[in-house]
Amino acid sequence: MRNSITVWIGIVIMSLTTLHAKPEDHIQYGPVTLTPGETQILRRSLEGLHRRYDPEEALITRTLSGYNYHTDAQSGVMHELRGSFSYAVALLDLGDEAYTQRAFDILKKGMSLQDKDPASRTCGIWPYYMEEPLATKKSPADYNWADFIGVSLLEVWLGHEARIPDPVKAEIQQSLMLAARSIQKRNVGPGYTNIAIMGTYMTFMTAHLFDLPELKTYARDRLHRFYEYTLDKGGFSEYNSPTYTIVALDELLRMKQHIIDPGAVKEIDVLYRTGWDMIARHYHRPTAQWAGPHSRSYRSLVSADFYGILHQASNGRIDLGRAPGSRDIKKKHTLPESLLPCFLDPRYPRTEIDVFEKSVPQIIGTTYLTDRYALSTANRSSLWNQRRPFLAYWGSAELPQYLQVRFLHDDYDFSSASFYSAQKENHVLAAVNFNTGGGDKHISIDRIKDGTFKARNLRLRFEFGGGVSAESLTVPTSNLAPVAFVIDDLQFNLKLYQAVFDTWPGHWETGGDDKAAWIDYVVYTGPEITIDLNRIEEAIFGFTFSMGPAGESLPSLEPAVSIENHVMDVTWQALSLQVPINILTLPSHL
Repeated sequence: MRNSITVWIGIVIMSLTTLHAKPEDHIQYGPVTLTPGETQILRRSLEGLHRRYDPEEALITRTLSGYNYHTDAQSGVMHELRGSFSYAVALLDLGDEAYTQRAFDILKKGMSLQDKDPASRTCGIWPYYMEEPLATKKSPADYNWADFIGVSLLEVWLGHEARIPDPVKAEIQQSLMLAARSIQKRNVGPGYTNIAIMGTYMTFMTAHLFDLPELKTYARDRLHRFYEYTLDKGGFSEYNSPTYTIVALDELLRMKQHIIDPGAVKEIDVLYRTGWDMIARHYHRPTAQWAGPHSRSYRSLVSADFYGILHQASNGRIDLGRAPGSRDIKKKHTLPESLLPCFLDPRYPRTEIDVFEKSVPQIIGTTYLTDRYALSTANRSSLWNQRRPFLAYWGSAELPQYLQVRFLHDDYDFSSASFYSAQKENHVLAAVNFNTGGGDKHISIDRIKDGTFKARNLRLRFEFGGGVSAESLTVPTSNLAPVAFVIDDLQFNLKLYQAVFDTWPGHWETGGDDKAAWIDYVVYTGPEITIDLNRIEEAIFGFTFSMGPAGESLPSLEPAVSIENHVMDVTWQALSLQVPINILTLPSHL
């Protein structure tokens, strides 16, 4: 769901110098104006996108290189929709008449590819690429495109209404209304944080712009439901997400800029503070990283944009000595003053404990932060590639390093592997088992049918990134032997205490590439075989882990393990786990 063509978004400040306010409709908006400096930055950022623009199709191109949940093709040059809409908005924001017609050409072409058939299940949304129309593509449609592209069309209307030709304005109104109806029909629950917020903004603004009474009621009720849900949970369902907490804050900021309904404003302000509170409590100043556990993240080290947001939102008081990222002038985020000490003068060591999910099984996050490292776990999670249920950071702000636990099926994170843990400070007791009813590469989109899948490779990976070399890692002398090694004057102690996957013997090996190094427990490697999870009586891995300054005395890694009635009971260092050793159905919220 991420858009690779969003560089421009990070450099626009919308200065609402002339607001169009409709008190009876509870919204306000005005034209986009940029300072000369901002215009220069925007112009530079567009250079790469200009080169990718195809005037024959009036869309920008993208070269595919790998698996995507919602795309049939995995390689080739395609014409992308979401990035093209973003490009059109940027061209209008630039204010250069040389590009105005191009922007409207893109908008018209893009809107022509929206599904407008009221009898169609996908009415109101767009495909990812022109080459993969919704009617014929085999991979699942992404209904989030009604939200993401709808917001881009709102940016055109709200920031450039006076410049839009009447025929194009009529098309935009139709597209917005169709997208809003799609969002209303889909009606995602408040647990889908970023889309719950984005869809609320999209329907609220569309309803008030075009005086749609039923949609007004829907949007206001949806905001209130999300507010009540979030207050009850104590935070967002997409918990502690470096990707989607920022998306949520961006959309809440749009609401703060454009929604003036008094009741809505109060709820939006509370939600905005909620997002910042999560960031502040998990910020690790020594490494300048956003400590885990992460519900959804596309990388294990934060991007430079994150530093730009912190710099801008703190009025320059959070200064890491780097050039601010491009996103720092996108919107005027404001860091609540009371949270500033978490970034500038944090207290270490300390432990942050969050109950992210109250439903059974509860999801509880533990984050131990010190002046040398941060270690975090979620007590329950899947090992989907967007999850980070075990994550450690150390190093410096200039060169942060990390340790992440993964389970790989044919070199891609296996979503049907489940993670269990208990943590106290710098000690973790953990286990991994497997489930039916879940997905392979994605937790739900590519569900494993009948519990069977093909595999050439299965392995449990302890991945060290940020410049760690494979030469600094040590392989255990036997499958269940403890291992210890030192990196940057920190010691890492690890022991696999249980390693069973059916009857297959496993082995350890190390490896690495230009991005990371790893220690792998290899479950299977060889010719492609079919694995039937229904026939496997026992599949369970367990490990103990400690880290701390080199020379510090760390405890024995040997836990007490017993198995009875298909449940492994483990205790170690006053920590305990009870984990099924057989294959069970995956709980829906993991």
